[in-house]
Amino acid sequence: MSGIRISAVSFRPGPVRSFNDFAEHVGSLIAPAVAAGADFVVFPELFTAELMGLMDEPDLVERFRGTARFTDDYLALFGRLSRTRGLHIVAGSHLTEAGGRYYNTGYLFHPDGRVDRQRKVHLFPLETLWTTPGDGFEVFETGRGKVAILTCYDLEFPEAARLAALQGAEILFSPSATLGEAGYWRVRHCAQARCVEDQVYTVHAGLVGEMGDPGLLMWGRASILCPCDAGLPPNGVLAEGPLNQEAVITAEVDTALLHEIREHGAATTLKDRRRDVLEALYRLDA
Repeated sequence: MSGIRISAVSFRPGPVRSFNDFAEHVGSLIAPAVAAGADFVVFPELFTAELMGLMDEPDLVERFRGTARFTDDYLALFGRLSRTRGLHIVAGSHLTEAGGRYYNTGYLFHPDGRVDRQRKVHLFPLETLWTTPGDGFEVFETGRGKVAILTCYDLEFPEAARLAALQGAEILFSPSATLGEAGYWRVRHCAQARCVEDQVYTVHAGLVGEMGDPGLLMWGRASILCPCDAGLPPNGVLAEGPLNQEAVITAEVDTALLHEIREHGAATTLKDRRRDVLEALYRLDA
């Protein structure tokens, strides 16, 4: 089957008194995705920041790092939801700790119990205060298509998406958390550009509202985007939620159509790139 139903979530952190409150919030957003027949549901970057509300620590960086203590609970929650609901969950990203270092880690939970991990590679300058970068990108086989996770700032680097596409990725998942309006539009415009450049679908799931401290305002929305070609919306938007509001949106993507467009579309950008000319890029970057 080439038709894949995807739900994308814009998530607004709220007050919590326990991890169970966070779990109930998550469940309330998975329910409409299940009702819509989703094969995948995608949450935003660092949406587990809602758990910072359980800490008395005054320092924002230490509160961020404190969310890593909930990693086992996070893994158990999304593993159970994926298995019992029978869907793939891109559980946004969560701050994890290994060897005294903290990584912004994206997770893909499969209904059969498998779990794939993708550490964020490109760190936004503010993130370097508390996070260590990952060192590579992977493409994951799901049985419902080949996918990659490019977390927020990763999507602003066209080489990362191109690498994923050349390794077979058909869908790019981009969990995102962006400060302010300009930050949101940077990632959103790049998400649409990656669809055109690499002839992939891109799912952009945003964190919205205040995170951590008053005044730390996240801008975002959920969007499911596509190439601009025959059989797809001319503006490249399959579905889009409201700006800066919590919401769940759903759309169907067709991977067979994607491959047809790559070979015979009006603009076959992935196939038509000039390797002979572009080799100069790598010489300049050496």
